[in-house]
Amino acid sequence: MLKQFLKKALDVKCLLLYLILLISCKSFAFQTAKGANFSQFLLRVEKTQDASPADALALLKSFDGDLSAHPLDERIKYYKILSELHVEHSQFQLAISTTSKGLQLAKQLSSPSILMADLFYSRGFSHESLGDYESAVQEYLNGLEVAESLNEQKYIAEGLANLGAIYYITERFERSLIMLNDALAIANQLDDEELKGFIHSELGILYSYIGQDDKSLEFYRRSYEHYQKAGLPLYALNSLMNIGTNHSTNKRYEKAIKVFKEVIDNSEGMTINQILYTAYTGLAWAHIKKEDSDPEAAHQYMLIAGQYIVDEERHDLPLIHALDKAYILESMKRYDEALASLADAEKLIAQEKQYQSSIPYVNVLKLRADIYFAQEDFERAFNIQTEYLKRYSQVRESNNIESIEDIRLRYESEHADLENKLLAQKQSVHELELREASQEVEDQQLYLFITSVIALVFAYFLVKVIRGQRKLLRVSRIDDLTGVANRRHLIQLGNEYFARASEQDEAFSVLMVDVDNFKQVNDLMGHRGGDRVLKHIAETGHETMRKSDLFGRFGGEEFIALLPETDQQQALLIAQRLRKAVNQFPWRLGDERKISISIGLATLDKEQHENFESLIKAADILLYQAKAQGKNTVCV
Repeated sequence: MLKQFLKKALDVKCLLLYLILLISCKSFAFQTAKGANFSQFLLRVEKTQDASPADALALLKSFDGDLSAHPLDERIKYYKILSELHVEHSQFQLAISTTSKGLQLAKQLSSPSILMADLFYSRGFSHESLGDYESAVQEYLNGLEVAESLNEQKYIAEGLANLGAIYYITERFERSLIMLNDALAIANQLDDEELKGFIHSELGILYSYIGQDDKSLEFYRRSYEHYQKAGLPLYALNSLMNIGTNHSTNKRYEKAIKVFKEVIDNSEGMTINQILYTAYTGLAWAHIKKEDSDPEAAHQYMLIAGQYIVDEERHDLPLIHALDKAYILESMKRYDEALASLADAEKLIAQEKQYQSSIPYVNVLKLRADIYFAQEDFERAFNIQTEYLKRYSQVRESNNIESIEDIRLRYESEHADLENKLLAQKQSVHELELREASQEVEDQQLYLFITSVIALVFAYFLVKVIRGQRKLLRVSRIDDLTGVANRRHLIQLGNEYFARASEQDEAFSVLMVDVDNFKQVNDLMGHRGGDRVLKHIAETGHETMRKSDLFGRFGGEEFIALLPETDQQQALLIAQRLRKAVNQFPWRLGDERKISISIGLATLDKEQHENFESLIKAADILLYQAKAQGKNTVCV
């Protein structure tokens, strides 16, 4: 009896120890969320996000501490990650609300943070997914402005790609092509696999829009490879989905079925509704259109697809699904069910004015006419067919198919010219190498003669080089576009002015100048028009400055004025004179808007500014404040 009692007591003790250990482990699992290691917790969420957004969202929501107790930048990052997770779960309204909270906090920062660009891009994509393209463009432009102010090339490329996507969605294909190729140039320069994957994916979609499916497939495959190299399985899966869709579009149905099944198999545990919806819809269409058509399997796959849009906020998915389901039912001769599905589609079209002149609405009309004809209701079929032809003509005209083809041919011609030039250069180099090789086997006397000639030529070129160095020195100091001092020269002289002012206890002021809403200027006037604006501002700045001052271009649409022996009050007068001169110039934008600039003014204070870089930073912070105060102002 005693042994049994002791055994039971031991079992109870072991159980208590096990429970204590379990509670300790659980507590340890969430200590990053509750303790001081909040930044490590956020990093853990980000790593989980790449593999499983669902797990990452659950982990982030496990945080139950006081968010306000953590540093401001970490709180902003928390909202940035949360908004991205909402986007990945197609919870776009929640994403907009979350990004707004993050951006509200960001207003408390003393200088811009790249987290702001992330938040703007996330909110822009949410608006885009909800069909509000105008708001999306504005958010992308805001994010791009932050990225350019910080000279963050990766985020600049991301902003350009986001705008490129909006432009192809709204059928501005030439603008989209320019944006995406500019973004790709930056991505290649940075050699960033994730960024290259994103931009190649967008280029693939653009080329599918303009009917270049072979080129589109090539970009999708590159996108898949880049995402694989970057270790981003979720994004790689999305590119794989695009490959499957491309196969289906080009009637390679067996290949498409294989790819779609691979997507479904590899998406286990990721719970990404939109990817699964597209995969099952793709399977449905491939089964209905392949040579040995299987309508029943297609219908089942379409029903499964419908399960993945129940909680989706993407504005166009319910309409697309209703129309797809109607097509499948029509092919099975289940006409009444097909008409009921078309009625659902038309209800959705009635709620959105943009659909009433869109391809989906044209397709609804065409399918309804076909069904009435099959039911021998010829009068209704004729009336709807007439409306269909009218709408189709309008859509074709608005899509401007001929101009799309012209854009494509022009773009490919430009690339062919570039490749020919590169080949010509390579050939020229090759011929030069051959000539040099043959030179080495010449007669010794000829070699000595040539050597003497080369010596004379060398002496001649040495004189030319000395003269050329003077010209090169000037070029290295001048901005190519505007003709004023460039960034390198501004920093060099700025350091000299700062050192002299510090040593001799003289006044020294700096103006940081930025063109307001410059992306919108480019949109209105084109890149050449934007260049003209920059040139005129450079001329105005040069004319406004005194002989002792230096006005130059710091980069992009940002300029700097160096004002030696100038105190704050004098500098303010110069800044206001410059601001007014720019704003009062008749820019001819096609409306009543004018070009304006914002200016941050900082004056040397030995206690606050250790070097020229710190003085520039102070002026940059004041420039940011000028932007926040409504632009077209000077902040001191």
